[in-house]
Amino acid sequence: MALGRRNKRNRQFVPPKLQLTSMMDMFTIILIFLLVSFSDKPETMNLEKNLELPVSDAKLDYNDNIKLVLSRDSLYLGDERIAGIQDGKIEGLNPTRLEDSVLYKELMAYHKEEIDGDPKADKEVSILFLCDKRLSFKTVNSIIKTAGMAGYPNFQFGVLKK
Repeated sequence: MALGRRNKRNRQFVPPKLQLTSMMDMFTIILIFLLVSFSDKPETMNLEKNLELPVSDAKLDYNDNIKLVLSRDSLYLGDERIAGIQDGKIEGLNPTRLEDSVLYKELMAYHKEEIDGDPKADKEVSILFLCDKRLSFKTVNSIIKTAGMAGYPNFQFGVLKK
């Protein structure tokens, strides 16, 4: 009995070796899972209450360079309200002189900032256009013409999923 107790007391503590291979495998699997799960996640946008978008089954992604929102009562460039709408007519937008409108001036100012701040000013910029489906073609067309005249001919129309 005395010999058995003495051997247990004289043993020194040996720390266990860390198994890095299995930990690296585990972290690689977690990293791949997170990359895959977050890459296809669609972006959510806050829409106005009185904005009804058309429904579509389109699967194209959009480039959110400039967001232009045309609701039944307001016109927004980004998050800033730039004009009101009454009876289908946009305030401050003369159909014969589109270059005098607030939208044209705001887009030109944005275009100038983009050229001054970016050495690669030749990049293609598109407008993400969220438009109420209840508005008339004449109203929507005047916005599209104004943006085209300001140097933004490329549009992507926002729709809801079917």
